[in-house]
Amino acid sequence: MEKVIAPVRSTKKRYRTAFLIVICFLLLAAACRMLMPGISKADDSLAKRLTEITWVDYSPTMADPSKGIEPAADSMALDLALLRKAHFTGLVTYSSAGVLSRELPRIAKAQGFQAIIIGIWDPQNQTEVNAAIAAASDPIVLGVCVGNEGLDNKRYDLATLRNVIRRVRDATRKPVTTTEVIEKYSDKELVELGDWIFPNAHPYFHRKLDPDDAVNWTATVYRALRKRTDRPLMLKEVGLPTAGRTEEPLSEAAQDRYYSKLKQMADIRFVYFEAFDQFWKKELPVEPHWGIFKVDRIPKLLACHLMGNQVCRAETKSMPFELIQPSGSAFYIYLDYGQRLVNHFKPSGFMGDTGDLHLDENWTINPRSGKTSIHVTYSPEGRGPHKCDYSGPCNWAGVYWQEPPNNWGGDEFKGRGFNLSGYKFLRFVAKANEAIEVEFKVGGIGPKECCGDSLKYPRIIKANITPNWSEFQIDLRGADLHYVIGGFAFSLSKDDYPSGVSFDLDDIRFEMK
Repeated sequence: MEKVIAPVRSTKKRYRTAFLIVICFLLLAAACRMLMPGISKADDSLAKRLTEITWVDYSPTMADPSKGIEPAADSMALDLALLRKAHFTGLVTYSSAGVLSRELPRIAKAQGFQAIIIGIWDPQNQTEVNAAIAAASDPIVLGVCVGNEGLDNKRYDLATLRNVIRRVRDATRKPVTTTEVIEKYSDKELVELGDWIFPNAHPYFHRKLDPDDAVNWTATVYRALRKRTDRPLMLKEVGLPTAGRTEEPLSEAAQDRYYSKLKQMADIRFVYFEAFDQFWKKELPVEPHWGIFKVDRIPKLLACHLMGNQVCRAETKSMPFELIQPSGSAFYIYLDYGQRLVNHFKPSGFMGDTGDLHLDENWTINPRSGKTSIHVTYSPEGRGPHKCDYSGPCNWAGVYWQEPPNNWGGDEFKGRGFNLSGYKFLRFVAKANEAIEVEFKVGGIGPKECCGDSLKYPRIIKANITPNWSEFQIDLRGADLHYVIGGFAFSLSKDDYPSGVSFDLDDIRFEMK
């Protein structure tokens, strides 16, 4: 019996050793999965969240990164309230600079969003990287996207990108990825770099302008990449611009058809690109026109279908006139020519001998800042049409910057003004070839209680303008600015300037202090 029992004990001992080795291996594998997002269950959970959320790429309406102009909380809240009405539940951003990391998570939660993928535009900017890491501590942040087409245009290199992705992943314990154009993902290293694959795939840049052709192209490149990886895959940018080149068949209808057909393909995950038109983008004529909504938040056709036509009609009527500049920053009437993102009011309210007054808003000779200023020319020749309380000539001329254009306080414009409560000064700079005196004012349009300026009696100054750029201000402290349609005005008379006069204006803005 002894000779039989000994081998059995030895065999059991070997089994126990093998069993312990297997258990250790399984524990080690589980630990690796915990330390490496993008594997097994982590992949499954991420893929589920990417699928169940309706995503949109978001850059704020009242911002201009090219000029360092940020949005703020109240403006972003209006943006996000509108996007929720279009049934978006997730936001994808491009930057973590400033308010986009400090304020956006809080506002998004308040508006009912479920998740944010927060972007880092410049991986070499440690301040932005740190801001993204801090923002990612909020549970609403699902993941971080480091960079956007930066390898393609050589804004940074692969080693930098790899190091920052590793650092952000270690610091946040959340999924991290990057974005390049989909053609770049033939590189296996790029495919394996992120915890999910997040490429840009634009049919427009492959000359697929017909929406049906564009959808087929998008599906083909997506499915080809899908076959090459088991990692979660979602297209970060797809779509068609609605304008830009008159010779191309671009339209809101084409954009709407593209997304409607793409949405029917259940296997393709994508982000709507993008929330709002961005007029600071200048690289190509189409770049300002990718939005689902226009820059003033007016819904395009696709947005109307996403919201439902009844909601769309209500938003089309009300949204453009509810824009409120963030507290603490300047609310510009004129910053630079064509800056629809930041310029407000329009010089539409010509008065007096209107043919005698000419404004060039794209004057490029010696601006105070930026590339342009406004050049004003007054030639008192009595040219009409005459807009004064007596038969012309009026022997004077002037102009109001109005919201909306041609708003003199009639019932048809009811509710269409800006709430500028809290602003205490209107400031501007001016210069002239010779010393002159010009009267400027804020408010004073319309006698009707319902529709005219809340500032019934305008605040007025007479500015002594010289050949050097000088700053002037109109004191608005104590003024009722809850409803402003006449943001700025000036007038000139033949008695004062029988031979005419010209001067330049720039940087016209309301300020808090």
